[in-house]
Amino acid sequence: MIKAHTSCLLFALSCGGLVNAGEANKAANGDGSSLFYGVSDGREQSPSVLNSSPFYEDKERGWFWYEAPAVDEEPVENDIAPSPELPLSQEKKTEPPPAKPLEAKPLSAEWFRKNMEKYRDQAIDEPTAQNVSAYMYLQRVMLDKAEKFTEVSQQVVMSDPVLDENSRRPIATFGAFAMDERATQGTEKAAKKLAENAGLWFFYASTCEFCIKAAGVLKGLMNAYGFKVLPIALDGLPLPGGEFPDFTIDRGQAKKLGVETTPALFLVKPGQNGGAIQLGQGLLSGDEIIKRAIALSRQNGWLNNTDYNDTLKVKPMQVDNQTIQGINERVMENPNELVKTIRDNLRKQF
Repeated sequence: MIKAHTSCLLFALSCGGLVNAGEANKAANGDGSSLFYGVSDGREQSPSVLNSSPFYEDKERGWFWYEAPAVDEEPVENDIAPSPELPLSQEKKTEPPPAKPLEAKPLSAEWFRKNMEKYRDQAIDEPTAQNVSAYMYLQRVMLDKAEKFTEVSQQVVMSDPVLDENSRRPIATFGAFAMDERATQGTEKAAKKLAENAGLWFFYASTCEFCIKAAGVLKGLMNAYGFKVLPIALDGLPLPGGEFPDFTIDRGQAKKLGVETTPALFLVKPGQNGGAIQLGQGLLSGDEIIKRAIALSRQNGWLNNTDYNDTLKVKPMQVDNQTIQGINERVMENPNELVKTIRDNLRKQF
């Protein structure tokens, strides 16, 4: 029986028509029922239902189980905002042409810097009387302007002691000699002042030939200014010739002070404000030793500015950094205020 039912079903499908399929269904059931394995094909429904069924209204589309159920499509909102419409054409912005640089005033210093070489080259390349004469007369104008500047500069300097270098060091020969003598006396005074509060540490080696010569220089400083010298033997031996017989042996002082060669000389001041100042490693003259001792002592506060300035052969006058940093654009645009600012600072140093 099952085989007969299957044959009838295949026959109905091959026919492709709704009527033939119904006949096959009736044959399969044997009783004319519209059920096909318990599934109704809709023939038992009333005509009103059949007429209102969308399937029968569109029956030529085929069997209803061959199509997917229709889904109501809802509009999908786009999270991306629509791009603004670009203008079809944009007006091209035209920038004004750059301003033409101002030309230098004829025969001014700027004009000579920019044009003098041109006239010179033209006179050299084409040495006609006209070209050479033009260059020579331009050169004459330039030299005359320089001469007038020099004359006024001299007048300004002579009338202002702050600008006059003669106030720092006399131009006259006898005045320069007097300044040198004053500096010598000031150096002697400062050196003796240092000798009262500080001494010299002299690091040497018995095999060092320069150390023997340095010992003679130190003997002279002891006699001239009263310095006390402490000789320190790096090798533990005395100097040849018996110089500084009361020496001491190095006990780590050289390493602590960074001695790398001999002779090495240090200015040492005891006390709370003291310390050790390296004057030099290597052979130095007596004048150089005193010069370095005075300069470095002033830097470390062991000598005041007055004692130091008395040792100089030129009176020190310099515009300090505080005054320089205080000059702004407003001051620069006012020549009188600029001169007053700098001059007032220099006058304090007279």
